[in-house]
Amino acid sequence: MTGSRDILHNYRSRNLGKVAFAGTNGGNIIGQGTVSGRSLTLENVCHVPELQFNLLSVPQVCTSKQLSVHFTNNDCLFLKPEFKVLEDMILLRAHRGPGAYFLDLDQVSKLDGVTALVSKTTDNESLLWHRRLGHVNFKNLNKLAREELARGLPNKLFKISETCMSCARGKQARKSHRPKGGIRTKGILELLHMDLFGPVSVKSTARKSYCLVVTDDYSRFSWVYFLASKSETADHLIKLINRLNTLFKERAEVKQIRSDNGTEFRNDTLDSFCDNLGITRQFSAARTPQQNGIAERKNRTLVECARTMLIESKLPVSGPKQ
Repeated sequence: MTGSRDILHNYRSRNLGKVAFAGTNGGNIIGQGTVSGRSLTLENVCHVPELQFNLLSVPQVCTSKQLSVHFTNNDCLFLKPEFKVLEDMILLRAHRGPGAYFLDLDQVSKLDGVTALVSKTTDNESLLWHRRLGHVNFKNLNKLAREELARGLPNKLFKISETCMSCARGKQARKSHRPKGGIRTKGILELLHMDLFGPVSVKSTARKSYCLVVTDDYSRFSWVYFLASKSETADHLIKLINRLNTLFKERAEVKQIRSDNGTEFRNDTLDSFCDNLGITRQFSAARTPQQNGIAERKNRTLVECARTMLIESKLPVSGPKQ
């Protein structure tokens, strides 16, 4: 369509109805003509006097002229009919329907990193979900959305243009532990990493000061318990191991547990319980938290999550001075 009568030749006056424009009352199609260029001729171009711009329909060009159209950041390229696209270069394929091209969202959800082609969130929406999920990093947030692992989380691309200052303050560290090369276990419950941290400066709502964290080496699934004192550690571990052995009785049983040399893990109660079930104990060397790195890193993740949410809520990070 065009609003200029001067660029049309072979003009034919015709009443073809009315078209609508965004933000206006639209206009009437009063004729058709041909627009000719050095390398391309367009027939049946509609003349709409109220139109202030020239509009070109990509589907009609591709159908009538058998051309290919390629869009870049700066240009729109019209390619010759003999141009062929290599299959290896095709990321997504949107088939043409009546008047438009339709993209299959089921196909998009199965491809890693393609969600950005469909929908992006605003900074406010991204920051909202970032806060709701305990200031999780955006790589994991996008994974949760892409694989639909969290109820209610929209399948969009989450990204913010500015740094979350609460994360910058709550997650800063001197130096990270050196990661272990891959997962060495072959099944669930083969090895459990555990550690206890506390007393924390800010108690929980139930007045708990310690946190027991148990992590499965193979699945990285974790169990978190809030304790009032260290002496409760043995009872919670015994209940957890018995429950896991009953729940996964036909698939797996707890074989090894790894912890530090603290008295909450190295005592007669746990020693007797593990000996009866044939569970192997592994203890890290003193002042060497890297040997129990899986549990230590999980502790750091939980502490950073809590500290970040306290900062975001304008609450004190440390408890009242005695």
